[in-house]
Amino acid sequence: MMNNEMEDLTPKTQGIDLAFRNVTVARNSKVILSSISGHARPGELLAIMGPSGAGKTTLLNTLAGRVPMATGEIILGGQLLNKRLKRKIAYVLQQDIFFSNLTLRETLTFVAMIRLPDYVFKEEKMKRLQEIVDTLDLNKCLDTNMGDMWMPGLSGGEKKRASIACELIHDPVIIFLDEPTTGLDSSTTSSLISTLSTYAEKSHKTIVCSIHQPSSQLFFQFHKLLLLSQGQVAYFGETTKVIDHFASLGIPIEEHYNPADFIMEKLKEDERVRVKAVTAMKDLQEKYSAARNMLRSVSREEDVPKKPSHMNTKIRGAVYKILRKPPTSSDVEVDANISDPGSVHMSLLDLEKPTNDDNKKWPTGFVTQYTQLTLRTFRESRKRILEKMKILENLLICAIVCLIYFQLPRNEETLRDRMGAVFFISAHWGFIPLFDAVTSFPMERVVINKERSAGWYRLSAYYCAKMTSELLLIIIQPTVFVVIAYWVIGLNGIAAFFATLGTVFIDSIAGQSFGLFIGIVCMEVSEAMTVSIMLQMGIMLLGGLFTRSLPFWLDWLKYVSFLHYSFHSLMFLEFHDAPPVQCASNVNNSVFLSCRETNITSHTIPSKEVLQYYNVTWNYWQYILPLLFFTIVFRILGYIVLRFFRKPV
Repeated sequence: MMNNEMEDLTPKTQGIDLAFRNVTVARNSKVILSSISGHARPGELLAIMGPSGAGKTTLLNTLAGRVPMATGEIILGGQLLNKRLKRKIAYVLQQDIFFSNLTLRETLTFVAMIRLPDYVFKEEKMKRLQEIVDTLDLNKCLDTNMGDMWMPGLSGGEKKRASIACELIHDPVIIFLDEPTTGLDSSTTSSLISTLSTYAEKSHKTIVCSIHQPSSQLFFQFHKLLLLSQGQVAYFGETTKVIDHFASLGIPIEEHYNPADFIMEKLKEDERVRVKAVTAMKDLQEKYSAARNMLRSVSREEDVPKKPSHMNTKIRGAVYKILRKPPTSSDVEVDANISDPGSVHMSLLDLEKPTNDDNKKWPTGFVTQYTQLTLRTFRESRKRILEKMKILENLLICAIVCLIYFQLPRNEETLRDRMGAVFFISAHWGFIPLFDAVTSFPMERVVINKERSAGWYRLSAYYCAKMTSELLLIIIQPTVFVVIAYWVIGLNGIAAFFATLGTVFIDSIAGQSFGLFIGIVCMEVSEAMTVSIMLQMGIMLLGGLFTRSLPFWLDWLKYVSFLHYSFHSLMFLEFHDAPPVQCASNVNNSVFLSCRETNITSHTIPSKEVLQYYNVTWNYWQYILPLLFFTIVFRILGYIVLRFFRKPV
């Protein structure tokens, strides 16, 4: 059970009023929400209830400023929703999205370090984190992996509490939760809603959550209810008054019957009941809208510097009487003192525009964000890249390569074998990081989109951390492979060994860069894998081993294959300033001029002639520079696609 002693968690920021009027959302000429109005105050837990497809999630997204094409009015604390206020909103998604390889402690520590301001000492951040952990009873699972469908980890209830903890850390002024009880058992659900209700009261926060069909026990834990049906308001008011409201419409709720079940059944089964409920609320809201407008007009007249008339005072008194008339006046009232703010359409479009307080956009600076993101990415990637099965797989491949090419004689008959060994090293360590990177971004997409939507950090900080945190992990396995295979095969000398090692590093990073770009563009694992396999075939064919002479109209394609450059650079290292190669046993069959000349008695081929025969005519740096160019260009292109074409919804 979760701890309901919420006094331990003392928020620094009080909650604020939420008011929304005539919120409308339409997509492709289909109206999803139609003139939705309501309000919630600090200390209240507002439930948005309705059948599937009623528009609950859309309304939450709109209130949180995530649906820019909505119209209407959304006011937080008397101000029109803007970019600054949006950053003070907490949004707990229906789906609990985390990196499965990280523990709960690592996940929450990252959130605390990156979402609490830099001027707060680390000790204070950890104290705040521990308060939340204690409140949500998460101590016993702090060192458990988050897990997913393939990896065991936290239970459904623990994940939901972890999602809430991530949002409570930065002390939001208002909290939205999208169907937080989905997938939870009745006991966990009851405990969660009880905790939310108590937290709203004790911390004086405004909490709004959507819920499908709660039990009667849960139903009355909500202070207010907004009932949606086909995108329209069927009821808005205090939860305890819903029975009287429907009774006044001639729809009495049977005694000892769960009101939530009864209402949902009636709204889904009987169209006449649904229309009656929607019409009644629309009439009531129009009545109070007219009263508000009358009150505003009186207020404008009194702005003139003169003594208010006796008639104005009487009108004001009459209007307030209407607005406060029981039993449902407070249910439809939106604070009349709020000035007319315009429309949410303009407000939400303004969220995408730079503001004067943009320097205050992020609670932490770039360095803190980059550091924390680097640590998190390294921890998450370490378990993926250095997985035991992957290490075993590469050691097995290394053993097979060593057996096949064991101590190759340096003669003409084995030149193709030596060439094949060099090609395999460049291809293998170009494609392994490529395929790992291809799946990396699509698998991270939902997590990154969630965090970007909530404004946790700069995209540039995340991308730089992603680009650098995995470099050390990427080169560990190639190092082991080359150190073993190079000497077992019998390649060219100590100086060439270190150059070969560096070249393989660059080859791996170039392959990773290409894979990251494909993953960012495709963003779906199956699509990314299909595209990468097709491109891999083309890259291999253009690499230089299988085809040495391309048709003139296709010859240029080899220059767009990064494998072409890595393979030829390794060939250069293998045969430049290297021992000569022994001629074929039958010199008459040799393809090298040095062996066929009768006045040559050494029967060896200078390594330089081998390079010329295989058309490796450039200098080493001329092959390396394009590899570096590929690395830089694809990483820049990846950022551009993420920044401008892969924005979170």
